[in-house]
Amino acid sequence: MISTPSGGPAPQTAPLDLLNQMLGLTDELARLQGGDWTYENGVVFDPARTTSYRGTLSCGDDNSRRFSVLIFGPGVPSPEDATTAAAEHFAAQGFTETNKFESSAKGNRYLMQTLSDSEGNSVVYQAGTKRSSIDVESSCSSHPGMAERTP
Repeated sequence: MISTPSGGPAPQTAPLDLLNQMLGLTDELARLQGGDWTYENGVVFDPARTTSYRGTLSCGDDNSRRFSVLIFGPGVPSPEDATTAAAEHFAAQGFTETNKFESSAKGNRYLMQTLSDSEGNSVVYQAGTKRSSIDVESSCSSHPGMAERTP
């Protein structure tokens, strides 16, 4: 298990292992929906690019860090169908839907869905009619390399 065990420090999972797992999950969902996906600055998402990531202190203690990535893509005809497909796809990997709600902003109707696994990974999928997003957080690790930028 990669997540922080209760009552103890997070395991020292190697940073590149966590990063590659997180980027793989992101790529899986982007391919499942289809279309072109970019970072907020317009740079095309490339799951093979692992340089310049650094873990953030968002694990609830001062020793554990996690990686995160946020990408944006095209809209979908049916947010309901897209989020159902995502839940079904990731269920085989041990993810469960932990939150889902509908909203709209600036003419974009969307479903916001959170999928989580027992290792502490989470996928937040916003399937929208005009624009969609994928926000993935890795599980936590206390490995010292998590505070450094990946080479």
